[in-house]
Amino acid sequence: MMILKRLMMLVAVVSSIAGCNTQRKATELNFKTPEAGTLIKKGDKVAVQMNFPTSDTGIDSVVYLLDNRVIASKKDITPVSFPTDSLNLGSRSITTRLYQGGKQQEAFSNIVLVSPKAPEQFSFSVVKTYPHDTSAFTQGLEYHDGIFYESTGLLGESSLRKVSVNDGKVLKKIDLPKDIFGEGLAVLPNNTIVMLTWRNGKGFVYDKNTFEKRSEFPFQASKEGWGLCFDGTRLIKSDGTNCLYFLNKETCAEEGYIEVYNDKGPVDSLNELEYINGLVYANVYQQDIIVVIDPKTGEVLRELNLIGLLPQKDHFDDTDYLNGIAYDAAGKRLFVTGKKWDSLFEIKILPRN
Repeated sequence: MMILKRLMMLVAVVSSIAGCNTQRKATELNFKTPEAGTLIKKGDKVAVQMNFPTSDTGIDSVVYLLDNRVIASKKDITPVSFPTDSLNLGSRSITTRLYQGGKQQEAFSNIVLVSPKAPEQFSFSVVKTYPHDTSAFTQGLEYHDGIFYESTGLLGESSLRKVSVNDGKVLKKIDLPKDIFGEGLAVLPNNTIVMLTWRNGKGFVYDKNTFEKRSEFPFQASKEGWGLCFDGTRLIKSDGTNCLYFLNKETCAEEGYIEVYNDKGPVDSLNELEYINGLVYANVYQQDIIVVIDPKTGEVLRELNLIGLLPQKDHFDDTDYLNGIAYDAAGKRLFVTGKKWDSLFEIKILPRN
């Protein structure tokens, strides 16, 4: 009997503790909707509904904030909603503050705003094939005045090159120091080339004609250098994430960024970039995919599937991933290649049925 009585007392204590925990949870302010991390398509409304404390008497006010900006203030516990049309893609924080009985409670959630629709799907046809140096670990590719400007990577192998279009011959080349891993480049109208490094924390500015180095610049929030292009006003830089950074064309200082999303979430591993007719074309590292991005919103509008572009017979032991996009604006020609590929292709973009 003594053992049974002790067991009954233990059960009562455990039940009491559980009851206290349940009561404590019931008195906390928390989100019913949206759950943290919920994907919301841009343009859809977001309904915010809270689990309020058991007693809803004596509420002074309930304040709702989006990214720390007040979007609603009420004196009751009815749900609120807000539009997303004007919001940037990416994670947006939601905070609810309850003022009751001279005290304040806060609860936090977030949504991830994604593209309102799936990217349009495109394939390709090969218009013409050109030779490409298989020693070139291509990181950046630009077409200017009938010439390719190409940057290559790998420690001890990084270089800046001027390349003949028709035969792939290297017309001019400088090798980077052996401790530098070269990355993307962009050609600017003032006869300069801006080139990135991967993890060296800096970029270089060269004279387009002589390849003489004019200056260096430090990286800022984007610690790594991957791809680079020029939109006529500013440089656009990728760093291997889903972010594109905007750089001042004179100083190369960062002046803002966007996050890139499709309808399913962030599009990471953005690599070599090309600016074409108001849109950014980006290689996705380790994929035979080029995504086409609206640089105003970060929305992925199209996907170019280039699987099978390099014939299997032309894959060798050191053949690496698709990387390198160049555009001849006057001739409306699109060129693509890859790291240590033996070919560079002019392609035509085709809609997929």
